Amino acid sequence: MKMRKLISLIVLGIVLITIADAQYSTKDIESKIYCPCGCGEILINCHCETAVKERSEINKRLLEGKGADEIINRYVTLYGSNILVNEELEAIKSSSRKSNQNMLYFYIIGLAITGFIAYNIGKSKRGKGGSNKKSDENGKWKL
Repeated sequence: MKMRKLISLIVLGIVLITIADAQYSTKDIESKIYCPCGCGEILINCHCETAVKERSEINKRLLEGKGADEIINRYVTLYGSNILVNEELEAIKSSSRKSNQNMLYFYIIGLAITGFIAYNIGKSKRGKGGSNKKSDENGKWKL
């Protein structure tokens, strides 16, 4: 009786560890390949129908006992080596996105300063008689 409980616990532990490893490996695989639909997103970040289908396919293959390298090699065979995420290129894209977001504040400040200067130049020209119109003694404007 004790032996059966012990064997049951060991089998249960192996099953739980396998499931936990499969979930971790799924994310690992998804972060190493681009979405096959051609959108240019990494599979883990994509939300299109193709990405959802591929995620379930990866999960199914992992539960069948296939290894992460085997699954990735299948994608390379199907779609070519361009399916693999280029980590250097992704790092450049990421830093470019961050620097563009940081520059937005400078663009807004620049536009505000330019608008302020243009407003003051226009105001100063109006105040110094920048208009060709003159008024007579009755307060009416004439050319």
